[in-house]
Amino acid sequence: MGGAASRLATPIKQRRVEKDLDNKVVEALRERARARKKTFKSVNSITMRLPRFKDGLRDIRDVFDHYDVDSNGTIDNEELRSCMSKLQVQMSEKEVDDVHRYCDVNSRKGIQFQEFVVLLCLMYLLFGPGVTRQVSEFESAKLNYVFDELIDAFLFFNKDGDGKMRRKDVTQRMNEASHQERTPSHITTQLFKEMDLNKNGSVNLKEFLFSMIRWAGIETEDEGSNETSP
Repeated sequence: MGGAASRLATPIKQRRVEKDLDNKVVEALRERARARKKTFKSVNSITMRLPRFKDGLRDIRDVFDHYDVDSNGTIDNEELRSCMSKLQVQMSEKEVDDVHRYCDVNSRKGIQFQEFVVLLCLMYLLFGPGVTRQVSEFESAKLNYVFDELIDAFLFFNKDGDGKMRRKDVTQRMNEASHQERTPSHITTQLFKEMDLNKNGSVNLKEFLFSMIRWAGIETEDEGSNETSP
């Protein structure tokens, strides 16, 4: 009986962690929205930046490889603690564990490269540009640019400022600046479904970032490199 109760409690505990971190991200997003001018005016302006996003994100590969000590393509909990220490992010071991689980989007027991990019971007949002300076002093300006624009792209869609993008937000934004025919509903629906990773009807910043990295082509490059591995 006790074992069954423990198994039931774990998902509830994880949901609390997710909610707490989501709330912190929403607070940071709202503060950012108040302090910054709007970067994007249309979906096309975001799409046109994807090549620059991809170029900037490639610079994080060496950082990921450095902390992936056993070179298995995954950063485990111990490796993540080492990374957080290097980033000089003040977090307890429990908080590091919580962030690890939060960013493990595909539930493959560890953080892969795309999830590591998401983690760094969230740390940048929550703790500021000092994070990117610790990642790479020489590339910090480029990383700041990439993270700033990825976050601003989310805020372009999240007009309510509640940290949750809904399908109607995607539909509205994809059509409001168009002087031509409206984007077919099946296209906007499919686009939203690709972003809604947990299928709960809304997309948070973590899910949006993961999708943007995939659309930039980073995931495709990784898959190609994995195919050549033994």
